[in-house]
Amino acid sequence: MRPHTPKRLPAFILPALVLLVSLLPNRLDLWLQDRLGQLLAQAASDDIVIVAIDEKSLAELGRWPWPRELLAGAIDKLGNARAVGLDLVLAEPSANPESDQALVDALRRNGKVFLPAVPEVSNNQLVETLPLRMFADAAKGIGMMDYPLDQDGLIRRTYLGSGLGQPRWPAFTALLAGLPPPVMALDTPALNNRWQHHDERLLPHLDGELGFPSLSFVDILNHNGPIAALTGKTVLIGATASGLGDSHLTPMQADWPATSGVVINAATIQALQNQNLVRPLDTAYLPPLLLGLTLLWQCLLRRRYREKSIHAVAIYSATLLAGAVLLLQLQQLYLPLASLITLLMLATVTDYFLQQSHFKRLALTDKLTGLANRHHFDDRFIFTLQQAQLTRKPLALLIVDVDYFKRYNDHYGHAAGDDVLKKIATVVEKAVRNNHDLAARIGGEEFAILLPGASREQALDIAATLRQQLLLLQIPHQQSPVGRASCSIGVLSQVPQAGDTVRSLFEKADKALYRAKHNGRDCAEIAN
Repeated sequence: MRPHTPKRLPAFILPALVLLVSLLPNRLDLWLQDRLGQLLAQAASDDIVIVAIDEKSLAELGRWPWPRELLAGAIDKLGNARAVGLDLVLAEPSANPESDQALVDALRRNGKVFLPAVPEVSNNQLVETLPLRMFADAAKGIGMMDYPLDQDGLIRRTYLGSGLGQPRWPAFTALLAGLPPPVMALDTPALNNRWQHHDERLLPHLDGELGFPSLSFVDILNHNGPIAALTGKTVLIGATASGLGDSHLTPMQADWPATSGVVINAATIQALQNQNLVRPLDTAYLPPLLLGLTLLWQCLLRRRYREKSIHAVAIYSATLLAGAVLLLQLQQLYLPLASLITLLMLATVTDYFLQQSHFKRLALTDKLTGLANRHHFDDRFIFTLQQAQLTRKPLALLIVDVDYFKRYNDHYGHAAGDDVLKKIATVVEKAVRNNHDLAARIGGEEFAILLPGASREQALDIAATLRQQLLLLQIPHQQSPVGRASCSIGVLSQVPQAGDTVRSLFEKADKALYRAKHNGRDCAEIAN
């Protein structure tokens, strides 16, 4: 068969794949996001302190939930803090109304306590779970803790505004960081039943095992510890004990895959205060950006770097990655480029090997007819002979020579001669039965066909069919006795013996061809 391989991938494939990837979430970009975040991880600040509801507190104060007078007592101890975040959802009244009132009074006395609201699933949709109205009125503000899961089940994102129907609630962490909240009211009606997000941000990573300063809740309550050192600090009261279920899978800490919610909030507050909480690129801008970078690469490849595509794509990918790191450091903007870089490299490598395969095929192909050339034929003949000697199966060889071809060239011209060779090559190619056979042009007007496993009768039938197909073409040849283009064929078919060589078999077929010419041409003769 004629070897044929496309030179390169169709130009539209890479942009189409890039567009498809840009519209779908993928874990490769999440992986790069985690690696870059860990590279630029921040150290925990001493200005944020966690008052932990830990195992020690549970051991001394009993099972959770505690009477709300205990929360009120701790809040009263934190009157000199800059801001206090009560990282607990107070959505239900306790069994003792006096206990709830004690907490309300403590919230009013402190005057700097923020409470969280959370999205929860009800009837297969997200709803707002808010603090009781009595607590909300006593607190300084209410913020939403909105931390959706990514496709791999990890938390990497938050939003500075979210809510049912409209993003009417500021983030709980934004309030504690001192960012001004939008004007809102608890009684603001929802516009619809869809959960709305605003101002997406990526959670910061924490560097090393050293975390935020932490005091046990019971120590605060008993006035044990450096409470005076909390003056001017941002204090978060939240659960860190493993039995309370406030632990989340997140890549924020490389060595700690599970992070408590109060630590997630503390790290987010710190990043907001330092104005380095990263924004991901808006999803509306991602497809045109990736498409533009892809088309730029294809333009560069076509104009300048086609011969060194592997080297060039490595430099281009490194440049994109360096640009993404610079944007992350200087502008706190994250570009998800991992999938694009991977696709560019895969496509370029695939394209490179397609070209190499094509060039290899060209080196083994006759340029005029598209059949295998003499070099390819010789290599295949050696291999086929060895296989036939091992398996003790017959090997057939046909040598086809165009009759009076020099006269044809002299009479009709070399261009017409080339056309005739192309037509005869199509007839020779049709004699090939399967991928194990090979049709080749081995000389100016001489062709050869290797037929592994073909018996004498099969080889002669193929020769007869070839001559008949050429006869049907009726190519005029005024300088031939038969008035048309014809061919002579030497046929060999035998089970090769141990002493047989490529040369000896070829000479047998060539002698048969000589007899065919001696017997008047336009016929086939088989070797003895």
